[in-house]
Amino acid sequence: MMKVLIVVPDLPVALDNIKGGVHSALLNLLKGFTTQPITIRVVSITRNVTIKTIVSFSNNIDILYLPESNLPHVFNYLIKGSTDLKAEIKSFNPSIVHYTMSGYILLTKVFGLLGKKQLVTIHGLGFPEARLKTKLKDKLVFYSNGIIEKLCNPSNIIHLSNYTLNIIGKTKNYTIIPNAIDNSYFDIAPKVNTQNKLLFVGVIDENKNLYFLLQALQIAIKNNYVFTLDVLGDYANTEYKQVIETFITDNNLQPYINFNGWVTQTIVKQILQQSDILIVSSKQESLPMVIAEAMCAGKVVASSNVGGVYQMITHQKDGFIFENNHPKNLALILQQLYNNNALMQQIQTQAKITGKATYDSKIVAEKTIAFYKKLLTN
Repeated sequence: MMKVLIVVPDLPVALDNIKGGVHSALLNLLKGFTTQPITIRVVSITRNVTIKTIVSFSNNIDILYLPESNLPHVFNYLIKGSTDLKAEIKSFNPSIVHYTMSGYILLTKVFGLLGKKQLVTIHGLGFPEARLKTKLKDKLVFYSNGIIEKLCNPSNIIHLSNYTLNIIGKTKNYTIIPNAIDNSYFDIAPKVNTQNKLLFVGVIDENKNLYFLLQALQIAIKNNYVFTLDVLGDYANTEYKQVIETFITDNNLQPYINFNGWVTQTIVKQILQQSDILIVSSKQESLPMVIAEAMCAGKVVASSNVGGVYQMITHQKDGFIFENNHPKNLALILQQLYNNNALMQQIQTQAKITGKATYDSKIVAEKTIAFYKKLLTN
């Protein structure tokens, strides 16, 4: 039976506390692997534990948490992480080492992977994200991530979409496999009548661009298209929080917005079920999982045209895409959907069809195993 070692940084021990991103993608992939003829060990180097801890995920999957010191990540991964990972490779003896993201975590292979095949899934890219950061410290972190990606990315790569493939270029072995989605999203009951409820999910910062969404909401309400908005997530910094709070106060938007903070994945699904339209207003994304989750739940998604979003959504068929250079672009979509049960149900039905065909965890797991087999054959 094939054995695969999967490397991921900072995976929460309580998996229901995962806030999205790479961790959610990994969790969903593992669920797809549970019924496959494969043995998986996930290794997470993290400050969430103080001693080496192993947790059983399923009959064929376990998760190993390795403690990280209080030194900066770059030193931990380079020295202690590299040594610890090499020891686990000796112990587990996998056929393949799969990095679930690039950047600093790739430094753990500096001391060698004992000749094992290696690959990486590209979730984001350091250089494009660095250009969007406003603070010098953040820019330096992401630029250094980009440099490490250039130096350490293996030639075997899983891309989520053509977006990263076009930037990185074709390597020795590559494939495109989107993130898996928890199949429980397919079971979310559809809404018959729209209540004009919007949803925003993610960290509240300059990149996720909640300010743009609020501008569009203000335009729609001013034109008598009254929507309400649930925000799931919290602020990345106090400066942006001040910007958002000032705009809400100046435009009297308090009655229309509910800030929920970070919530568990169970609560996310509950609020998603009650929502009508997911808004993704980001300036930079690769392939947002929240879009896939909403589509699988049969929700209408309106997203800015960034990254690989154009491969996820066919405009006006299973969702909507807008340019985020002016909030009026989003406001016009909202006004088109306002109290429009017929159009909402049409988009919802097609979104669920697209989601089921693309993001089912079993399908994604099977495609990933097929790529593993290809690498081993080569």
